[in-house]
Parts: sequence; structure tokens; C-alpha cells
Amino acid sequence: MAHIVVIKKCAVYELDEIIRILESGLEALGGLDHFVKPNEKVLLKVNCLFPSEPEKAVITHPVFLQAVIRVLKTITGDIIVGDSPGFGNFAGSNKTGYKQVAAAENVKLVDFTEDGEIRNENGISYKSFKVTNFVNTVDKVINLPKLKTHGLMYMTLAVKNMLGTVAGTGKPSYHMRAGRDKLLFAQMLVDLYMAKPPVLNIMDGIIGMEGNGPGGGDPVKTGVIVMGENGFAVDHVVPQIVGINPDRVYTNIVYKKNILKGAPIEVEIKGEKIADVFYKGFKPVADSDEGGKMNKGMFGFISNVAKDLITPKQVYLKKLCTACLSCVKACPVDALVYDKKKKRIICDYDKCIRCFICQEICPEKAIVIQEPFLGMLLSKKGKKK
Repeated sequence: MAHIVVIKKCAVYELDEIIRILESGLEALGGLDHFVKPNEKVLLKVNCLFPSEPEKAVITHPVFLQAVIRVLKTITGDIIVGDSPGFGNFAGSNKTGYKQVAAAENVKLVDFTEDGEIRNENGISYKSFKVTNFVNTVDKVINLPKLKTHGLMYMTLAVKNMLGTVAGTGKPSYHMRAGRDKLLFAQMLVDLYMAKPPVLNIMDGIIGMEGNGPGGGDPVKTGVIVMGENGFAVDHVVPQIVGINPDRVYTNIVYKKNILKGAPIEVEIKGEKIADVFYKGFKPVADSDEGGKMNKGMFGFISNVAKDLITPKQVYLKKLCTACLSCVKACPVDALVYDKKKKRIICDYDKCIRCFICQEICPEKAIVIQEPFLGMLLSKKGKKK
């Protein structure tokens, strides 16, 4: 049975226009009442990597959030909005615009804490997760991801966004367990998503992020809203809109291999055709691993030492660094220190597990991922063959 994914054009963050588009898209999915019943308690899970100005495309836009709230209030008024930023306060931030939306719409903002647990007995690698207990106390969860690139998973979309239900300090522990194995980390994300899937995924792709995502990239007018019940189906469609093979996204790789047993995901697209909303020239994040393929085939002989020479690494830009030390505090393996004399971040690359949390949460765009020359060369050879 094919999963329905709805694509809608939307060029601006104009409240009434987004409401109209959401209502039309939800109708194509069977109507909002197919997902939420009257007076049910609903958690809206936004993407708030860290408190940031909406125009930088780091977070789910507050006007987008407000439009979803307005539509949802036709069914229920019992709505909470939450997330767990990599650093900073979610509910108390004045940067995001969420406080103003919450006040205007009379909804509650909550910072997630690690006070609950969910289980996935059929998980590929992970069976239980310490998460915010809100996912257990609400009736429904609706996922509001942002269209962005991601240094570790290639893109962060619907499935990856649910990592935010794991509160603050819990996230680095999963990075530590996965080490440099991107596929193992992706397995965790797939297991987490499937432990308690949101009933609906509505992606803010009006302005997305390309390049050095998910926190330091550049905003781009991708001009879409994409929605669907199945997050994996949404994540299969969205990369194609920006010219990326969905099999480059690590969570898609894991889902196809481990859950679908190699079969392609079946998707029925409604609304706009991909060709009609296609964004040309989208800049991906650096990734020489080709969806994990460099560990196999023609590169199977490469030793761990040689692999290190072709693996993208984070580079710390002294001129942009403000010494906020958010990266140092977030590093799960203590590979970073701040040299006060040199006034720069120093990374012990032998200890570094390439989780890219530092790059992910840097508020100043002072950390970028660069692909070594050897990695670029081998990637080009692999593509030619």
C-alpha cells in the first residue's frame, strides 16, 4: 500500500496563506479529523536546534507553527509546543518568536526533560529510549520538521527531527555509542521514530537550509510545504525536490535495508508534482561516504587510517568564533578544548568521533565541514564507475 505524501507550493510566511495551504493538504490526506479527534491533547514537535532568529532557517518558522496551531484549533484547543535544543532555553527564548505565538494562541511552550521512556521491541539496534514524558501523556504527536542539510545524516527531515524528544544531555550518549558509524546512528534514529511515530508530519520547506547545515548553512527559498502520515515517505520525497537522491540520506538507507528488506518504499504524491516544485542548484553538505558505500566494494581494502584521510572533518574558524564554548560543552568525547592563548578551538581528531554535534549547534557558523582532497577524488571516481 502506497503512502500518501502531499506537496504544496508556498513562497512566503504569510499566516492566512499557509493556513489555506495546510487545510488543502490535509484534505488530500483524508482530513485533519483522520489524525486528531475532538479535544485530544496534542504535542507539536518543532525543530529548534538552538534558539535562533527565524530568517536564518535554523528553526521551524514561528508563523508556520502558528498556522498549524490555528488549523489544529478547529479540532482541539489542548495544544502544547515543545523541543529540546542542543543549548539554550526553548520556552524562555525571545529569539525564536515562539513565545509571541504561544501568547497569541494561548498554547503552552515546554522544554523537554528526560523524564519518560518509550520502547521499540522490534528495534534494529535500540529497544528503549529515555525521552520527554510528554510523548506518553499526550494523545497525539505532530511532527513539524525543517528542510535542512545535516553534517552527519546528510539531511535532517521528519525522522531525524524526533531525536529532539530525547532531552538535552541524553543526545550525546547516542553519538558516543555509534562512534563514527553513521549507519548505526541512523539505526538509532529509525528505532526511535518507530518506537512512537507521530500521527502526522508537516515539513516547513518554505525556506530551507543548504550547505553547512543544520545550524550554519545558508537559507534558500525552496518554496514548499510537504506533509504525510509516514515520516519515511516524506523523507523519500523531500530530497528529490532539492535534487538529492533520497538514498543518500542515512535514515532512508537504514529504513530501506532493515525495515523494507531492500524493497523500494511505495509513495503516492498528491498536490504538486516534484518537477513543478524542483529547486535547482541546492548545495548539499560535505559527505565523501556516499551513503555508507565507501566501506564496501572498491574501498573495502582501505584501512581505518586511510579512511580517516578521506572522511570529512570539521574546521574551526577563529575569526568567527566568539568563545561561547557551546561546542566544547556538547562534545560527547571531550575532544575539544579552547586555547585561551591562541584564542581558538583545538580538536583532538584521534578522539573525535565525527558526530558533528559541535558544527550542528554552533550559533556563529564558526564550524564548517570540509571534505579532504583525497575524499573528493575518491568520491568522483566512485560516481564515474
